[in-house]
Amino acid sequence: MEPGLCVRPTQRFAVIERRPQQSDVPRVPLAEVAAPRTLELLRERGYVVVTDLDDAFLRAIAAQERAFLDFYARDAARKKRCVGTVYLSERGQPMFSRGYERQERVRECFRAQASAPAAQPWPNRGARAAWVDLVGRLATLADAVLDAAVGARSRPRDGDDDFSLAYSFLYGVDDGGGNGGDASTLVGEHADVSLVVCEPVSRAPGLEVFDAKLRRWLGVEAACAPGEEVVVFGGRAFEHRTGIPACRHRVVKCAPARPRHVFLYEQKYAAFFQHLRQFDG
Repeated sequence: MEPGLCVRPTQRFAVIERRPQQSDVPRVPLAEVAAPRTLELLRERGYVVVTDLDDAFLRAIAAQERAFLDFYARDAARKKRCVGTVYLSERGQPMFSRGYERQERVRECFRAQASAPAAQPWPNRGARAAWVDLVGRLATLADAVLDAAVGARSRPRDGDDDFSLAYSFLYGVDDGGGNGGDASTLVGEHADVSLVVCEPVSRAPGLEVFDAKLRRWLGVEAACAPGEEVVVFGGRAFEHRTGIPACRHRVVKCAPARPRHVFLYEQKYAAFFQHLRQFDG
């Protein structure tokens, strides 16, 4: 077999996939994320990797990772003290509890509404501060992309309209199968309902995106620098407003198997969901 190729079995046939190289991945520097090139790449490829993060951004990613890996290492009773109030969606629908949740055999997670960090308990002040710092930077990045796509005046400035969420997920080696995935998949194929999604590259690669130009699945994190770059793509609300297709993605287990910790930010402004009843959830 040609070097750099691997065969991945599927239910119907085997897919020959070249392991991604850095050159396979579309990149833009953080300082240029609001430039037209970003939207061109999102339309052409479905995603983009933001690189050249400043030192403060890199420290924020690392601080969040340290704080929540320490939290997940605690005993179950202590973690359950961080279960918070129920999150209501942009249409007032009860969705899930803020704060900590153990989804049996799927993952552990910690959720917070970006505009309401006081709405649930936190492991400690340091964890909350690290979360707020990183979410602020990811939100600024996402806002820059949205403003470039729809115009700065179109984005609401009222905090009451902001239903954006941030998640920390920890998948154990025996976890997985979320969103209809199989035993080898942590999260099955889907497109998010949100506007812009920002996900710092995990140290355990697994995120795969369907590259619209290459017409194949690409293990994007395998070609990126863990903790130093951010994968950015749009959801279905972003597609509805801009015409830029939502990114199909999934998360597979890495080999050899090891825990995967990942953080992501989902941008959700209620004004962009008023006519998207089919996107409930």
